[in-house]
Amino acid sequence: MRRFTLLLAAVGVLAAAAVLAWRWWTAAPLAPADALAAAASRSPVVAEGVLVVADPVRTLRWAARHPQAVALLRLAAPHADLAAPSMRGAAAALAAGALGPLVLWWRGGDLAASAEVDGGSARALRQVAETKGVAIRSEPTPTGTVHVALASSPDLLESSGSSGPSVVGVGQLSALARVGDRWWQVRAGRSTLEATSGSPPELPGASDPAVVATADIGALAAAVAPAQWVPHGPACLVLEGGGWGVALPATTLSWDVRRLLSLGGDTAIETPIGAHHWRGLLGDLWVLPGPGLAVASRPDLLGRLPRGPIAGESGVVRGTELARLVRRFAEAADRVPGNAGVVAGLRRAVPVLEALRRVRWRLLPQGGRILLEW
Repeated sequence: MRRFTLLLAAVGVLAAAAVLAWRWWTAAPLAPADALAAAASRSPVVAEGVLVVADPVRTLRWAARHPQAVALLRLAAPHADLAAPSMRGAAAALAAGALGPLVLWWRGGDLAASAEVDGGSARALRQVAETKGVAIRSEPTPTGTVHVALASSPDLLESSGSSGPSVVGVGQLSALARVGDRWWQVRAGRSTLEATSGSPPELPGASDPAVVATADIGALAAAVAPAQWVPHGPACLVLEGGGWGVALPATTLSWDVRRLLSLGGDTAIETPIGAHHWRGLLGDLWVLPGPGLAVASRPDLLGRLPRGPIAGESGVVRGTELARLVRRFAEAADRVPGNAGVVAGLRRAVPVLEALRRVRWRLLPQGGRILLEW
């Protein structure tokens, strides 16, 4: 009996140790806010955007479990992925040897990264840079470490440093980011990611209907998959019960697009609400006549779409609803020749979006707030 009791105790201790080890391994990256602000000053003033992550290795582990968060980086730096093939291996080696925060900055399609490493890592990184064909700059620090910077273009290493954010809150942060002139403070949790800027506004209610209002629908769509057929301009998207509606106040539906949407079905069938009913490429559609474009999969959703100008950025979307919409558009795009790459990207995005519980955001001139929940 005593052996059995000891065995149970040993199993309990091992189980508790395993849980603690797993929680440590999967914990969100955090570092003092002032340390991230100091690291941000290493980025040059000519950079279009800057990202400072608290703990590169832990950040990579966290991002692997929350790939939806990468869409925020795609929105912030839509062209920086052009440098990814040449920078991926070098940046990964720099992140692995980093003794503190990792700083990323970009301009157009060029990307750069910097961190403090020990002497051995600095020598190894110089060999990696030569092999990968990327620019490198290194200099010793007063603490005995080496500050190493890598870039897809040497131009990103020649400019002087920036001043960093002027005001940073106390406490721990997962990352600091600058997009344009706006600095964001990022805090990651086990099942949340929150980014705030300036005077953060209140978010839309968690129980509100799924509605997205944006000044540029093309930029939002690019975060899911590149799609040249998505126009740039203000838009509003409504999702409910498997149905959807889209308003593009500044867009006029061309005759070619009308004919494409109505392939294989009837067109211009008048309904009691004054809309035209189409049965075509995207299934049943109801379209209100101009100005602008308002189209929905159900006539009742047309009444929820704004007909006037759309200002600001706000939304609340559940991952399952967005995944359902993306899947439907992938099926439609698959029927049009030449869209294989877009269709593949949309289909890859579906399971990623389904794993996201909800995302809410509101961006105003005085500040912004973004919250992802899993």
